[in-house]
Amino acid sequence: MDPHPEWWRDFFTGLSLDMWRAVPQNTAAEADFLLVELLPPPDGRLLDVPCGGGRLALALAERGFAVTGVDLTNDLLDDGRRAAAGRNLPVTFEHREMRDLPWPAAFDGAFCFGNSFGYLGEEGDAAFLRADAGVLRPGARFVLETRFAAESVLIHRLQKSWYDLNGLLFLVDTAYDPPTGRLTSSYVMIRDGKTERRRAVYQVYPYRELVRRFVEAGFADVKAYGGLGREPFALGSPGLWLVGTRR
Repeated sequence: MDPHPEWWRDFFTGLSLDMWRAVPQNTAAEADFLLVELLPPPDGRLLDVPCGGGRLALALAERGFAVTGVDLTNDLLDDGRRAAAGRNLPVTFEHREMRDLPWPAAFDGAFCFGNSFGYLGEEGDAAFLRADAGVLRPGARFVLETRFAAESVLIHRLQKSWYDLNGLLFLVDTAYDPPTGRLTSSYVMIRDGKTERRRAVYQVYPYRELVRRFVEAGFADVKAYGGLGREPFALGSPGLWLVGTRR
């Protein structure tokens, strides 16, 4: 199999960065979900990886937790640092690749939200899960959100779509390759007469395969939801939320 392309190293620039900042979010509900599932102790330490501009890290810091955010995009990290300084919140932002987590057993919970899983290919994604297990204290939990579970993506994502994000027109076209399990998304972004094109390649996993990889990475008692309302994951669920406990 060809190596998984490292498209993510320079994807979040220009209009694609503006697009990411403009995507509507449900931060309060996601923070509520995370605290219920992570069950961190009062004043616990949490890891947000990758954190983007830190919207969830900031929301959890407002609720009394010390949060570390890890991301590879300096512009987004700078967004988070400015927001944390302006609100006097205990968030530390680290410029690192998402597998580079050098804090053994340091955190009381960790999470990967924002549909950021599946970027690294099968070997890279497995390494990321192991890294997350490694930073957690025994008994701490990890929560993963993904919209690229096969039971979701192969029903909902294989079509062309247009979006208008505050005046930024965003077109996405997708193609799925069964032999590799890869979904290629081709993006066109247009604003004020400027057009940019990007391509992203995501690894798609069936639900049972993701659960197996959680267990292999060092997690037990894996739970699965099909939404923030904690409905069971099923064929056609819009996404998958997995919760694992560090053995």
